[in-house]
Amino acid sequence: MIYTIFGTLNASQMKKLLIFPLVALACACTGGNGTETEQTSLEWGTAKLCIERPIAPDAKECYHIEFNLDTLGGDGVLAGQLSTVVRDSILREPVRATVCEAMTAVADSIESDWKQQLAELYDPEYEYKDLFQYYYKVDGHALEPSSDSILSYMSSTDCYLGGAHGSYVVAYYNFNKKSGKLLGIKDVIPVGTETLVLKAMEMKLCKDWGALDLTDLQEKTGITMLGDLYLTNNFLLKGDSIEFLFNQYEIAPYAAGLIGITIPLPANQ
Repeated sequence: MIYTIFGTLNASQMKKLLIFPLVALACACTGGNGTETEQTSLEWGTAKLCIERPIAPDAKECYHIEFNLDTLGGDGVLAGQLSTVVRDSILREPVRATVCEAMTAVADSIESDWKQQLAELYDPEYEYKDLFQYYYKVDGHALEPSSDSILSYMSSTDCYLGGAHGSYVVAYYNFNKKSGKLLGIKDVIPVGTETLVLKAMEMKLCKDWGALDLTDLQEKTGITMLGDLYLTNNFLLKGDSIEFLFNQYEIAPYAAGLIGITIPLPANQ
């Protein structure tokens, strides 16, 4: 089944917004007594929107806005929670009723800002006018399951708004498949192990970068120059291990890139 949403779009803007069903993903969920297992089919689809326009009248250069976001069909708790996270946290449009409406609102706002700004900046004689080819792209998709009970989802936002370089941000979200709950760091790190986890993160970073300690690491890479290590909610569960992810400028300068730290998941004491 294909869902097509055009009701909120202006046809003259030539926006294409579709939700395509993907192959259903079979997953196992633990029954209410913790011992029985039942098979649940997750009906995945992808919400898409793409806009490409000349940055000014008669200009060959274009700006580009694109969204590709996996969503779950149905009215289950997990589907509803995922849609809420996509709408509220990834698109940052909590007042919108649906993912499609949120995507449209974000794209309309970006395009409205860019139309005026780029038209004012554009000069057909400017040697570097290709610098005005702005883009904003958001992707979101489910990751390969590392557990029968956890659904992990990754979003990435890649944009360029002029200047020396663009921006790239990645976020992880982990859901309990049965309850639909979005898991926070306090749900997966046992109470009393926080200091041990931070020490393990420090040791793993130093090992990965060949540093003697955090001071040496900072001198070599800039990591922790802008902030100390902390138990971020941006994490990915990988079976018996956990990856913490720090984006650009969170604890290090842009040049350090994305900083991932994978350590064994501490067990409950």
